[in-house]
Amino acid sequence: MTADSGMVWLLILTVGAYVIGCRVNQKVGRVWSSPILMSPLLIIAVLAATRTDYAAYQTSTHLLTFLLGPAQMAMVIPLYKHADVFLRHLRPILTGVSVGSCAGVASVIGIAYLFQLSHPTIVSLAPKSITTPMAVSVSHLLGGLPELTALFVTMTGLSGILIGPVILRWAGITNNLVKGLAMGTAASMVGAARAAQWGEPEGAMGVLGMTLSAVFMAVLAPELLWVLD
Repeated sequence: MTADSGMVWLLILTVGAYVIGCRVNQKVGRVWSSPILMSPLLIIAVLAATRTDYAAYQTSTHLLTFLLGPAQMAMVIPLYKHADVFLRHLRPILTGVSVGSCAGVASVIGIAYLFQLSHPTIVSLAPKSITTPMAVSVSHLLGGLPELTALFVTMTGLSGILIGPVILRWAGITNNLVKGLAMGTAASMVGAARAAQWGEPEGAMGVLGMTLSAVFMAVLAPELLWVLD
């Protein structure tokens, strides 16, 4: 198998796994059947069965990684369409996102210190709730491990879509716009995608929460560097 054919095979595997995950989710309709959870499991199983190392997979699917940038920019469209809603509720939105972001960082730092984790691990955990590109940059600035941060971001997103709706129901939150904002703030892009399944306005609120929390973390990063030093 040539390098080019290997690249095509792995690209097809990735796209195919996502399509299968979407089909399964449509039929099952459960949170745990989300393609964001099912697709990686299928890809890991195939890579393990074919003994394909992750480095080769990462290189072969670099195009998809590159396309994450334009995909994130496309998520701005719902923001523009529902800008009037955001402007009417700007103060509570900013307050909610800032408090949620601080609570997320504080809980991670508290748990990390409680279990006496190493400094690189702690700062790698801190930006777990924002988008991967921004989280990796913040982690690098703080002296963390970008690879570990990317893993934590993924785990946060998956846990967010699994238990986030349960926590929101337990808290008695019924407003879908508030739920969308909370999911985007706590679980970043994965949470925003989950909110989009409830409707376009909810998805737009999820994107807004994701974006504002990333900006907030970027502003907070120098202070975190001082606190964690």
